[in-house]
Amino acid sequence: MLKGIIPAVVTPFRGDNIDFTLLESLLNFLIDRGVNGLFIAGTNGEGPLLSKEEKAQLFKSAVEIVKGRVPVIAQIGEITTKDTIEVGESAVKSGVSAVAIVSPYYFKLEDPALKKHFISVARALMPIPTYLYNLPSNTGNNIKPSLAKAIMESADNVKGIKDSSKDLQTLEDFIYELGQDRDVIVGTDSLILPALIMGAKGAISALANPLPELCVGLYRDFLSGDLESAKEKQYILNNIRTITKQFSSISALKVMLRLRGIDVGSVRPPLGEVNAEQEGILKEILEDLNYL
Repeated sequence: MLKGIIPAVVTPFRGDNIDFTLLESLLNFLIDRGVNGLFIAGTNGEGPLLSKEEKAQLFKSAVEIVKGRVPVIAQIGEITTKDTIEVGESAVKSGVSAVAIVSPYYFKLEDPALKKHFISVARALMPIPTYLYNLPSNTGNNIKPSLAKAIMESADNVKGIKDSSKDLQTLEDFIYELGQDRDVIVGTDSLILPALIMGAKGAISALANPLPELCVGLYRDFLSGDLESAKEKQYILNNIRTITKQFSSISALKVMLRLRGIDVGSVRPPLGEVNAEQEGILKEILEDLNYL
């Protein structure tokens, strides 16, 4: 079901409130530039900093704005199974195309506990397509390929996984273990092209927020067989990612969008802001790409 370039959409704020007018401008900007879906309330969407009520409003607004033009995927993961189901129910009610569940965080969980959690959520939300979301560096809980396969064998509506392990071997193991009937989506901008070559269906990308043309272009180059052009674009993304990861990375995405004329406000505290010197560096990046 999921394929291509799917931005991990940043959440626009005006002060400390979600600004849904700014959200509409952002989503239209992304869709007009050819993205293949929208991932809402994930890491770059500041999902862990949003209340359950805010997420419900965000999902509903995104679906109303998009009007079926591309799939809308709601990230619903919370620290408890009950809360995850509750957020998932609000996402289903809003009419999203699919949901994704990041691993519970803070407490270290063994595989049987993780399996029970994901299966419980998926079954409670059936039949909506559901995706696992592996982000071990942030959650402290790793979804192994064998565990992902066992979960999918027990819950038919679990259709694939977003892997943000940043490890190509792990990604390849997911692709091999799950087979072509399942969607393996890479969640790391630096691995988009390697993941596609190995058989991933697409990428959920942070940099596709301010740079959708570059990311979509890479994907289209891959589909057309122009790997040299795709490699050039991947190298550019790698260099930009290296720079932005030295800053407050979500703030950097928002600043780049603002510089391109898409105001999405600032990040929610306690996240940090980009300073004036860093903003100058981001402006130079956009000028070099002829996006300003």
